[in-house]
Amino acid sequence: PKPARGGSAKLHHQQGHDPKVRHAKDVIVGELAIPGQWIVATVETNSFWPVTAQKVAFRGQTIWIIPLMEGHYPAVAIARPSGLHAKECERLLMRFLSALSWAERRGFLVLSIGESSRPQPRTRRDPFGMSICETFSLVYLPEPQDERAMLALALMREGRGLNHPGYAFLSFFRVLEAALPDASKRVAWIGSQLDCLQDREAVRAIAKLKEAGVDDIGVHLWNARRSAMAHAKSDPIIDPDDPSQAREVEADLPIISALAERAIEEVLGVETFWTVYDKHLYELSGFREILGEELIRVILQDETLVEERMVEMPTIKVVSLMVV
Repeated sequence: PKPARGGSAKLHHQQGHDPKVRHAKDVIVGELAIPGQWIVATVETNSFWPVTAQKVAFRGQTIWIIPLMEGHYPAVAIARPSGLHAKECERLLMRFLSALSWAERRGFLVLSIGESSRPQPRTRRDPFGMSICETFSLVYLPEPQDERAMLALALMREGRGLNHPGYAFLSFFRVLEAALPDASKRVAWIGSQLDCLQDREAVRAIAKLKEAGVDDIGVHLWNARRSAMAHAKSDPIIDPDDPSQAREVEADLPIISALAERAIEEVLGVETFWTVYDKHLYELSGFREILGEELIRVILQDETLVEERMVEMPTIKVVSLMVV
């Protein structure tokens, strides 16, 4: 079965005295306990976070996912390599979080980022309020090289992590601006994509706007939402003291969020987890490493295989993504 919405199978528990959430002394061990120049980004999320440390290869470097621990926020960290400046490490951690956010369809905000002798994140007084999972699946973790695509993923991560509908709307709209810099083409693209959206909340929100007599939803999203939120010099203006206006922005949030996700995939070429899942290529990616590119080329071109080209297959483990 498919995991719900994101890439990881989830175990939903509220942090408190859950035995799965361990103390730092039981987590910061082994490689994590080696003193050095660690760059640590402390993470705040409205979603779940693992309770097990994970070592991840990303853009040629090793990044650690620091689990949720008793009395501490979760984090990501890197032991600074000799050839990498601290600022480059900080940027790498942020890029990693944006890629992880895209794969998981969750929001991750960074509370602080800086150097430490060990990868121990900021302390956290409130022991409640976070759901946990055993690990992130990391079946799919995009590494786009295009800077516009990475900017769009960063804005998407930010928008998904914000609890303010107005500022979240701005972040999602900025994704469209990164993908489609030309304003006229952007508005036209929005109009052409509305009927393609499959997110149920977005579809319902579009239907409500049409029922209310909104003819051009693209113009509406620009004038009555993006510009009204970003500026205060002329009408329309979003007034923070008017809760009804905040509710109106929140009602349109699923539309702009779905459009932003579609722009990243369709315009910037960064596939969603579901696209990768439906192709099932992740199930075969391990074989590419085992067989090697030359043997794969021979197989695809239907050439005759000779004994020298055969390889010994290792024991294969099958992992199922299950919803818990």
